[in-house]
Amino acid sequence: MDNKPFRQGTIDHFLDDLGSKKAAPGGGAAAGLVGAQACALAEMVCHLTESNKNYAEFHEKAAEYAAVFQMARSIFLDLMDEDAKSFLELMNTLRAIRPLPLAERQEKQLEAFKKAIEVPQQMAQTMSDLLPSFTNLLLKGNKNAISDAIMAAQLAMACIHASILNVKINMKYIDDEFYEHEMNDTITAWENAISAIDAVLTYQVDL
Repeated sequence: MDNKPFRQGTIDHFLDDLGSKKAAPGGGAAAGLVGAQACALAEMVCHLTESNKNYAEFHEKAAEYAAVFQMARSIFLDLMDEDAKSFLELMNTLRAIRPLPLAERQEKQLEAFKKAIEVPQQMAQTMSDLLPSFTNLLLKGNKNAISDAIMAAQLAMACIHASILNVKINMKYIDDEFYEHEMNDTITAWENAISAIDAVLTYQVDL
């Protein structure tokens, strides 16, 4: 990983790095890009809705959502870099603590894996908080862009699924019962949010 933020590079450059043997970027950064794309697609649907007179009652809300999605898109792009940086820091920490006494090594390992969870946790929580907006857009947005709204929702769910996976992978190395209990409750909340929008896609949205 070079020092330039992913958002300042090309798509090809990012994918070349992603497909290489480099330690980062990896799945977490890919999840961030999926989240950014979900927000950008939703933003587009918002603009197509607020510019169409047939959706006058939803114009104000669509404009509000567009601003939120634009801000969230930037957050996910930043989290791509944060995830890659976090993973490299984790690997460096695990190497550095090898010579330490067992108790000290275990303590620092616990701290390192908790820190590694922070970025995927933020990705999942940010997107989970946005799902009601994605849902409203599916139900009230411009029907000429319904396929884009559906794709945005699918990408949003994929971002959360991927982030949950990254959280769970790191949790395997955390021996803290209270922390695990709290995180499992949080994961359940994210999964329930996914189920809610998935039900809307299944039963309330037609192409």
